[in-house]
Amino acid sequence: MFTEIRLTISRLRARAVNVGLDRPVQTSSGDIRTAPLVLIDLETREGALGRAYVFSYTLLALEPLRRLVQNLGTALEGDAVAPAEIDRKLQGMLRLLGPQGLTGIAASGIDMAAWDALARANELPLVELLGGVKRRIPAYGSLRSMHPERVAEETRDLAKMGFDAFKVKIGHGDVSADLEAINALRGVIGGAKLAVDYNQSLSVTEAIERVRVLDEEDLYWIEEPTRADDFVGHARIAQEAKTPICIGETGGARTMWPRA
Repeated sequence: MFTEIRLTISRLRARAVNVGLDRPVQTSSGDIRTAPLVLIDLETREGALGRAYVFSYTLLALEPLRRLVQNLGTALEGDAVAPAEIDRKLQGMLRLLGPQGLTGIAASGIDMAAWDALARANELPLVELLGGVKRRIPAYGSLRSMHPERVAEETRDLAKMGFDAFKVKIGHGDVSADLEAINALRGVIGGAKLAVDYNQSLSVTEAIERVRVLDEEDLYWIEEPTRADDFVGHARIAQEAKTPICIGETGGARTMWPRA
């Protein structure tokens, strides 16, 4: 078990890179043409190295995120590679700032690097280190394109890679534009599973109006039709929808979730 191997953090390095994309990621809020990433190396006195990366979404936040990761890592030097303890220490340091946004991204990157170091030191896949077993997990191809002609082309490329379920981003225009993208994809995949993602672009009222139309499209789910932190709004949309409503990707902070 991983508890038999004790690791101590000697240094954490954070490097910023901005990777060009062969296809821009198109969303209802605009195109993402590069992937601004912070690469994290967590070095230990015992020689094990943990690696992770985090995505800053925009180039404007890349260097601030890198510096935040680096500064937090400096405060952890000499500490044990114990993810629960690291999390408690980081949350204490960030309490006044809150766990959302860049602080949450930075803490998550360090957490992933710590788990990676432990898995490598124990020569185990992370799933087994955590007490699970390796098994096949269903995956879908997430399209970067929104325009119908590009959607069809990209879907064919993903199908060649073996994907049999897909997700397309919509919300750039009115509901007729949504349907155009969905129909373009359906023309390629036939009856394969299809989900859509609005990337939080609609008001609750707009979302309810569009969901009533999309309910006829036999979609697997409709993702983040309105703001990720609007739980009441999403509940209203879900009550009006036949199609499952998906939220959560953007709401990563534990404090965001309502408690029973």
